[in-house]
Amino acid sequence: MFKNFLKGIVIGIANVLPGVSGGTLAVVLNVYDKLTEAIGNFFTAPFPKKIEYLKFLAQIGFGAVIGIVAFAGIISKMYEAYPRGTTIVFLLLILPSIPVILKGEKFFKRDNIISFIAGIIFTVVFIYITKLFAGNEEVIRTSGFNLAYGGKLFVCGLIAAGAMVIPGISGSLLLMILGEYYNIMNYIKSFNITPLIFFAGGTAIGLVLVSKAINILLNRYRSCTLHFIVGIIVVSLFEISAMLFV
Repeated sequence: MFKNFLKGIVIGIANVLPGVSGGTLAVVLNVYDKLTEAIGNFFTAPFPKKIEYLKFLAQIGFGAVIGIVAFAGIISKMYEAYPRGTTIVFLLLILPSIPVILKGEKFFKRDNIISFIAGIIFTVVFIYITKLFAGNEEVIRTSGFNLAYGGKLFVCGLIAAGAMVIPGISGSLLLMILGEYYNIMNYIKSFNITPLIFFAGGTAIGLVLVSKAINILLNRYRSCTLHFIVGIIVVSLFEISAMLFV
């Protein structure tokens, strides 16, 4: 139980760092399969299984909330003050995940190689698109809350949650592109509940839908899905490494 709580804290911290994926850390910490299964199948599972899922999700979820709320400011300051050192720490956390993920799998099988390459191509295209739009300046919101803005936060939560579940894709980076990263960080720090409710609603639905899809893929095409994920992680490692030379 306490181990899952600590793992949740690490996943929560990763989710507030632009360029770092909480999904990748979930893979590294060996909770990714169970996490996607519990989130994706919770509403359709029989009652005893629901209780099991609920206990696991509560442990990870509570840890993640603590990680986001308590460490968001600290980790952000570490990135600002010691960008290279902090980046190296996360690289050392992610790098050992590759052999762990592919343990017992046949990498040189044709379908697996195709899946691995597809993961690389997918991530390269994603990074290119994010950089294409990354020039948009973040707009710090100072005006009052309204339903139209709440709708935008709901959609942002939906999109960011999907990215959080997929290893190698940073939900925080997507929020930056959507122009709401710093606003949401400010809402968390100031405990501004109303906009966070809309964002959390979108996040919850996004987590369920994407987790369900990934859980189905892991059950039916496990080897290919794992190699696709590793392709994503490999490109992400190069992208994170590039921060060392900025």
